[in-house]
Amino acid sequence: MDDSERPERPAPDADAAEIAEWMEEDFGWAVAEGAANAGDEDEHEVVGVEILNHQRGEVVGTIDTNGNLDTESEALRNVSQEYLEEGVPVLVPTTYENEDGETVHANAEVMVEPGTTGFVRAFVDELPSPFDCDPEALTDLPVHDEE
Repeated sequence: MDDSERPERPAPDADAAEIAEWMEEDFGWAVAEGAANAGDEDEHEVVGVEILNHQRGEVVGTIDTNGNLDTESEALRNVSQEYLEEGVPVLVPTTYENEDGETVHANAEVMVEPGTTGFVRAFVDELPSPFDCDPEALTDLPVHDEE
């Protein structure tokens, strides 16, 4: 929603009824705008890639952000099942202060679950050989972002 649709503020000499009407309309507009903006934040782009079997030189399945695996490969399905059910472990750089007040840089393990940003990238990175995806597709995949 843009501000051109927002109810116009009453003049400084407006009576109480005009001000009350404007306040009600403006409140309704603000709620609608907030709902529209909140909906945008919850949505994420669904990303998918083809999974290759390098030994056979063929595409053996696809995976998307929501964890939808489409494959006829029993081997791929078996190695993927745990990641689809529990998520993929990913090391995320973190910093914290120890008891001496020193800043410590370390890696924390987080689980990237289906439906979250970075799932496809983490999933493909974790697949054992011979499974992988096209290296060009890998560079465009979003990574997990710890917020």
